[in-house]
Amino acid sequence: MSAPSDSETIRLSPRDQQFICAGLNWIVANYELYRIKDKVPNARPDRIWRRNLDKGVFDQQLADRVLALRAEVSTLTAGGRLRASSSAEFAACALAVRVAVTRHNHGHRLLEMTEVENSSVRLLRRIETVRKRAKRAEVRQLAEDGYKEAARTWREFSTWLRVHLLDCQCKRKRRAPPFRYRRVLVHQFAQLAWNELTDRRHKIPDDRELRRLVRLSIRYVRRGRSHFTMHDLLTDQITAASHFANFVILHDEKAERKKRPHEDQH
Repeated sequence: MSAPSDSETIRLSPRDQQFICAGLNWIVANYELYRIKDKVPNARPDRIWRRNLDKGVFDQQLADRVLALRAEVSTLTAGGRLRASSSAEFAACALAVRVAVTRHNHGHRLLEMTEVENSSVRLLRRIETVRKRAKRAEVRQLAEDGYKEAARTWREFSTWLRVHLLDCQCKRKRRAPPFRYRRVLVHQFAQLAWNELTDRRHKIPDDRELRRLVRLSIRYVRRGRSHFTMHDLLTDQITAASHFANFVILHDEKAERKKRPHEDQH
């Protein structure tokens, strides 16, 4: 992350520190899982696989800065002063606060404090004030175009974080009506199967038949007739593509075997 040499400081109380640490810890934990095992259990499957939707852009330099920011905040003693040299770092703190509040409200990771909503709003206001000061310093040093480029890079990276790492699984079924949700899943899985069958140079069924086979395979998975779970398929595109392609190929092989005795009689 390119940043001006000037820095801005915000004083954090122990309560403020808990907000930011809780959010950054969750962001970093998901990032490490993605980096080490290429797993994204908290991705948004309705966005990560669909075309023509903004999925954001990963930026290694910004990811490293978020890791460093988590280390800096966690080592503060009873709160203290947090010094940052770019507006993006303060934006990352604000994102962490929102993540922490969401997880608290959903009961996933309770914060050890009272008046969570009011406290988080006050902290976000203070973070926004210092972020604007950092922005003005960046504009002075980088010029308007340089700041706009840095801001665009952060926006794209923060979108990538939200889409790939920070979805709340309990939101998924509330986000769309059940029928629409199932239809979106079938469409996504059929597209993955089509791509995998193409790579394997296997005959691809027509669209209607492919969707029928995908729906049938999903029923098998939900009834425990597969080595995979729906969670496996929703969070790992490679596993999902291989599974549905294998299901189609196995179906074709069974259909071919059924034909042979009939053909032999003639």
